[in-house]
Amino acid sequence: MCRMLGIYGKVDDWKRIALAFSRQAEIGKVPPKKGILPGHKDGWGIAVSGSKNKTIVLLERQPGSASDSPLFKKTLDAIKKQPTIFMCHLRKASPGIPVTPNNIHPFSAEGWAFIHNGTIYQSESLLRDPSLQLTSDGSDSEHFFHYLLSRLKERPTRRESAQVLAEAISAMEIDYTALNSILSNGRDLFIIRRYKIHPDYYTLYTYRLPNGILISSEPMKLNGLDQHRWNMIENNSILQIYRDPIRTEKYRIDSKLFQNL
Repeated sequence: MCRMLGIYGKVDDWKRIALAFSRQAEIGKVPPKKGILPGHKDGWGIAVSGSKNKTIVLLERQPGSASDSPLFKKTLDAIKKQPTIFMCHLRKASPGIPVTPNNIHPFSAEGWAFIHNGTIYQSESLLRDPSLQLTSDGSDSEHFFHYLLSRLKERPTRRESAQVLAEAISAMEIDYTALNSILSNGRDLFIIRRYKIHPDYYTLYTYRLPNGILISSEPMKLNGLDQHRWNMIENNSILQIYRDPIRTEKYRIDSKLFQNL
């Protein structure tokens, strides 16, 4: 149960947008379920595309709320040039998953980074490449990440990546609330929206700009952003964003159909 932000391309005031997003640690939506307290204060993390967009680099992960963290702003200030890809995660721990530094997103492995919103049950049963070593304290999200990365390693062709992700998700036989995720290798950005419950909470939106795209769990209210231009990503969809100028392709997880956007 978390909030996620992705930025792809050239976006004016991207640091201001990231700071506005950090406030969702305090005011972001939570599931409409009894006993769920407000806030996404169980940790935050940032990853960005690396040199020549050949990898993704984990910059920082820290416990607590991003909205009142001096390190969050310091981490942004230290980025002198806007990266092609920026990923940020505000964590609200799923029931039964420990609130520890090792469970803060993003998770990273083999040049990829991954953030997730949802709860996955019996995630340890997902098959994964044994070379991928767990770094978390039993995070269902990291198990899911390794499962997807293992499938991608089996068919590493770039053009097939979204299809591989869709097939892997379709093959899952375990239960979950949502698989909403953002993952990247520093070159392409993949956005997954798939949920079973709470459609008003497990949301993902895009916002098109002249030379970039924002992806956010919920719209941000910020001067310069028109609230009517936030578009919700459909359930059971994968978006792949890549290239300069930017191209976006949508892939339906169930119907296996690519669509240029």
